Amino acid sequence: MSTQQMIPRKVWYGLESKSYLEIAQELPENDESLRRWVAIYAVYQIDFINRRATRLFYDFLENARNSNYVAIEFSIPRHILETRDSIDDSDITIIKFQKLETEENINNFLQENNINPDLFTPPWTCDYPLD
Repeated sequence: MSTQQMIPRKVWYGLESKSYLEIAQELPENDESLRRWVAIYAVYQIDFINRRATRLFYDFLENARNSNYVAIEFSIPRHILETRDSIDDSDITIIKFQKLETEENINNFLQENNINPDLFTPPWTCDYPLD
């Protein structure tokens, strides 16, 4: 019986300690015109109620607002990444979206979807495009 892989502790603790809102990794993509990522957001860290009137969140975060975490896999056309200063909801194609409550749920989701948890990093180390 093999032990289940987990997100590296240093990365997980950074997410849990609110050092960053999400962790991510870039995934291989067969279509050269696209880039693809998977991310896990700590939704419980977001204050949806007391935010500035001008503070907007991606729709997938709004849709996950009553969960602790959300996992999202998405792609973005390379030309958008190369020509735009910011990314909005209409620029991304969501491949997978899953609300999750615990670290165990996250690990099970990753295993079921053949995503290597060892490759998660803080967003700035994997050229993560959403901010």
